[in-house]
Amino acid sequence: MDETACQSVTNVRRVLHAPDSKNIQIHCGERFKINVVGFMGVNCNSYMETNERGDSINFVKALCHFRMENMLNNEAKQLIEEAITNYNLEYEYIKRILAQKSLNGMDLINKVNDELYNDKHSNQESIAKIKKMLNKEDSNNPYKIKKEREKRLLSNLDNPFIRDLLSFEIPIDLVLDNAKIHSSDLSLAVFEILNIDPIFLHTRSPDLNPIEDLWRMIKDRIYKTYYNTLDELIAIFKEGFNEFVGLKSLYENWLNDMI
Repeated sequence: MDETACQSVTNVRRVLHAPDSKNIQIHCGERFKINVVGFMGVNCNSYMETNERGDSINFVKALCHFRMENMLNNEAKQLIEEAITNYNLEYEYIKRILAQKSLNGMDLINKVNDELYNDKHSNQESIAKIKKMLNKEDSNNPYKIKKEREKRLLSNLDNPFIRDLLSFEIPIDLVLDNAKIHSSDLSLAVFEILNIDPIFLHTRSPDLNPIEDLWRMIKDRIYKTYYNTLDELIAIFKEGFNEFVGLKSLYENWLNDMI
């Protein structure tokens, strides 16, 4: 498996001028981009999906969908789907929970005043500590929201019924790189729950991953195809994935080259 991205235009276009004149960079206008998570199965079902952001939450959700494509128990599928679509993962719900955990206004003011009048710290140190304190108590802090969502997603999936039902499914060996979202504590825990054995490749070795050839074939088609909208770009990518992912040459060539 692997992630990739594809966008309609480059971020910057360089315009060359005559000798002794200055080159300029032109930032391109409106563009659209897709992030793709793909699983190329050798003796199981392949799967791909697009998402807005390549983060740990979206990776785990894609991983769950891939597992659901390769399991027989419908009850387990339903439990996994409910776990990854639970309302307790929604941003507004998470913000409310974080706001409840934060200090009330008066307590926060008292902590700020204590730091302002702390003779042991310089003004610069006090300001830095106050900024850190306010950031920590901010329920809109993206990092806090991300960590809270990860915690709740894992709690949703770590269901004894899900574990028990998946223990009867055929284990999946998954080859993937060492990207941070693949080897995070959240991902490692979800691999175990879903009965998936990750096989991590060496760092900076994309050629060891056979799906890279699939990405190249799809992008080559995209670059030769005219499209106007994000939906059209997604449709072209999916069409290429479904057409090429079953080619035996993708993994046969990889086996011949690497083993």
